[in-house]
Amino acid sequence: MPETLKTQWFHILLALAKEELHGYGIQRAVKEVTGGATMLWPGMLYRSLDALVKRKWIEPIPDPSEEPDIRRQYYKITAVGRRRLAGEAKLFGQWADLARSRTS
Repeated sequence: MPETLKTQWFHILLALAKEELHGYGIQRAVKEVTGGATMLWPGMLYRSLDALVKRKWIEPIPDPSEEPDIRRQYYKITAVGRRRLAGEAKLFGQWADLARSRTS
């Protein structure tokens, strides 16, 4: 069984599973989906993005907007990243089922 993803990696993959985003967009998406409980500060965010690119779970893409901004690097999740995210979600579901069974 692969090791559990770092929390920030899970949230980045989850954000990119919905849409292609640039770094600040990822940061905002994570903050929104967690109700502000998880904040990806720039140093952590960009180190995490580099690590995920090296693992081929995400990849940089050209700015998809009508007026590209050269200061923004966009990312998309890869098929490998989507499978890794799905595996993590399955594992979390199993843990949640176990916790519910022990607390009922």
